[in-house]
Amino acid sequence: MRVNAKLWEAIKNRGLQQQDLARIVGDDPSVVSRIVNGVWNPNEERKIRYARALGVKVEQLFEE
Repeated sequence: MRVNAKLWEAIKNRGLQQQDLARIVGDDPSVVSRIVNGVWNPNEERKIRYARALGVKVEQLFEE
């Protein structure tokens, strides 16, 4: 399992918790947890939603 450190840092830097991000993007908290913990790789649409919610570019959150 590989933690998405970039996503986790962006969440913390915004003063949010995973549950907060889930609410903002309209995902279940378990989905956010799976993405942060590297269990699941989100599709492009979801990556864009997360980046917008956190005010960063997609490339700043997800490695290609």
